[in-house]
Amino acid sequence: MKFRFWNKKPKTVINHFNSNYPRKALVSAVQRPFIKPLNFKHNNQIEAVEIAQVVHELGYQVDVVNFSSTLDIDYTKYDLLVGSGASFEHVFMKQAKHRPKTILYIVGAITPVWNRASLRRLQDVFQRRGAWLPGSGRIVSGGTVGFEKVVDGLIVLGNAEIADPFRAVTASPVHELPLFYIQVEDAAEIMKARNLSKARKHFIWFSGSGLVHKGLDLVLEAFSRHPELHLHVYGAIEAEADFVREYHHELHELPNVHVEQWLLVGSPEFKAALLGNAFIVCPSAAEGCCSAVLNVCGNGGIVPIITKECGINLEDYGVLVGDTTVEAVETALLQAASFSDQELERRMRRTVAYIQVEHSRERYHQRMKAAIQSIVG
Repeated sequence: MKFRFWNKKPKTVINHFNSNYPRKALVSAVQRPFIKPLNFKHNNQIEAVEIAQVVHELGYQVDVVNFSSTLDIDYTKYDLLVGSGASFEHVFMKQAKHRPKTILYIVGAITPVWNRASLRRLQDVFQRRGAWLPGSGRIVSGGTVGFEKVVDGLIVLGNAEIADPFRAVTASPVHELPLFYIQVEDAAEIMKARNLSKARKHFIWFSGSGLVHKGLDLVLEAFSRHPELHLHVYGAIEAEADFVREYHHELHELPNVHVEQWLLVGSPEFKAALLGNAFIVCPSAAEGCCSAVLNVCGNGGIVPIITKECGINLEDYGVLVGDTTVEAVETALLQAASFSDQELERRMRRTVAYIQVEHSRERYHQRMKAAIQSIVG
């Protein structure tokens, strides 16, 4: 049954909220949560739901199309188009005397910045190890480059670090939007139950594809120098066979590196990871706003050790990785490991306080609504 469903020609979800508003909007996003039960495999499902809900609250009848759809859409019947992907970009490829207001929802760094960062990381590995690992980069071909100049407005996931490069290339209004975390655990209870003296030596690396782009190579090499610290690698690393082959020693032969299964938010394994670790390290070369970091920090009071490219304001709770180099990662790890118990507990409490307010789903909704209202007038 599932096989037949996913092989049907994708269709537009019409009037999702069954409203009778005279204005119509099309949301171009992940369509799954509008036709199947919501799950926590990725924040983008909730993002799509929130965008649609906000547009509905602003008085639009809401249709939803999958972002990668190749359907021939009649855009002239819409007053507003929000989202990204092929079904968004195609509005500019059709001749028309009427075009809806367009709001581009950006989930990553601007394409030239993203690609330069990813290529630099691949080059760094090649210079250090003599291995070119393109399957572990995240090179974007095409992308939304150029469309930011012609849309009526942009909503950029992340902070000013991510949004400012868009502001530099377009006269359209650009609104930065910090991502939310998915709350599934009581962070106060997690912190109370954690064995801090043990957990303070344990660090999480938790990310998706593009292991070099995400800095796993840097983290592995840094931990290889410090056997007193333990790294727990959560991710589908087996999908990048060339990387796993090149880093076989660090992944599978070091006693302080532990390769774990993928973490599903809300699972028993997720809770165990929160209890057993004190830090999450993510020296990514380019992001929008790193959801894995937010989900771990907001639910467990885990202290983030991240680059500015992760799009999260660290304030006084996190540890900044100054550059995407082994030495910079090592410096940040040792800084974190040197915290007194009192300082570590303070940072854990501040992490929860900041993430649960600034990266709540409610705050995301409010900011999204204000941004769309501002753009459509």
